[in-house]
Amino acid sequence: MFLLLADVAGLLIIFNLVHLLRMGSTIRLSSGPIWGIVLITVLTLYIMDVYRTEMPITRARLPLQTFLAVPVAAVLTALFVYALGVDSFLSIFGRGVMPIAFFLFSLWAASLRWWLTCINQRYGDKLRWFLLMDFAMAERLQIDLDDKMAGDAQYVDITDVPAALEYFPPGLDPKRNAVIVGDMLTLDDGLVEQISDLRFRGMKVLSYSAFYERYWSRIPVMQLSSAWFLQASGFERINDRVGLRFQRVLDVLISFIGMIVLSPLLLLLALLVRVTSPGDAIYKQQRVGLNGSLFTLYKFRSMVVDAERDGPVWSQKNDLRVTPFGKFLRATRFDELPQLLNIFKGQMSFIGPRPERPEFVAELRARIPHYELRHLLAPGLTGWAQVMYNYTSTVDDAARKLEYDLYYIKNHSIQLDFAILIKTIIMVLRRMGR
Repeated sequence: MFLLLADVAGLLIIFNLVHLLRMGSTIRLSSGPIWGIVLITVLTLYIMDVYRTEMPITRARLPLQTFLAVPVAAVLTALFVYALGVDSFLSIFGRGVMPIAFFLFSLWAASLRWWLTCINQRYGDKLRWFLLMDFAMAERLQIDLDDKMAGDAQYVDITDVPAALEYFPPGLDPKRNAVIVGDMLTLDDGLVEQISDLRFRGMKVLSYSAFYERYWSRIPVMQLSSAWFLQASGFERINDRVGLRFQRVLDVLISFIGMIVLSPLLLLLALLVRVTSPGDAIYKQQRVGLNGSLFTLYKFRSMVVDAERDGPVWSQKNDLRVTPFGKFLRATRFDELPQLLNIFKGQMSFIGPRPERPEFVAELRARIPHYELRHLLAPGLTGWAQVMYNYTSTVDDAARKLEYDLYYIKNHSIQLDFAILIKTIIMVLRRMGR
């Protein structure tokens, strides 16, 4: 209710201020059009699930979701208004009032949720999480849990039914407790009945994988069996022919326009690479693409020519093989720009799992279960794993990135693609400012 009232007040104040600055007058609160705008905006935000009051573990989750939802509300509002063609509506949108007002409102709504999340995490009542699973799964989850944001965690042995029953008495406060179950199918009938009663009274009950998906936006692939993929929802994008063809059309158009518009920059960067260090400006490397096929990836060379004279080596943070100009290329991601050609040729897409080298793929497939699933989609220039987990220098890093890649493949949406684009831009700008 607090968020709803704050959004309504924010919309009214912001639209009035912008209208005053642009049109020289304020909007009367008795005016029907302004309340139509408020209604459409609030309903859109509600449908896009930005009024949940539960405390998210990551501070940026709800604000980012709000920042992405407001443009959708603005577009729906504009379409509705212009479809009606009502003069009283159009007067509010004259001289750029709507885009400015909705942009300011997106900052207001996202900042409000960020502030509220910080307050909840610092002063709010934390949940007590019961880890109802075997010890190995609980140990991994306990490592990942951040007590400051998630609350206190308590391990409950799923195989010790009498002891587990004592943790879930009927009098347990369902609003202050939550359960993460390692394997729903192995639960004792008595436990199922007791926990179900608490769930119907408001207690959160999540599976092991659902917890990771909901709060950390990744899938704990190392702890999942092959059978999990038979019953897991999602993964529809893999066989969505219409969606994949539409994405291919966009990839061709955007990459073609990008190569033309950026051609002066590409030529300048190529020249600077040659001038600042000996060797070719473009670095070619074999990578693994869609369905395990091999292709040649193009990059501006950022390392010395003989960087791998002793064989393939994982790239490290602050790698000594990187040239001075190469550090700038990597920080700005300009070294990836030649991959516009890979995208145009159909070997890559703008968003997807980053393509890995075949030498490393052979090792990772042997050591990480389900690693080959990341090749079900075309590799991308950027991706969910890249914006959520930056460097890959060990097998453990590769396993963590696979968790994010599988989350993207399972939960792909336009909203998630927008989130990746925004995070990519922010990440590039942050590095340029260092």
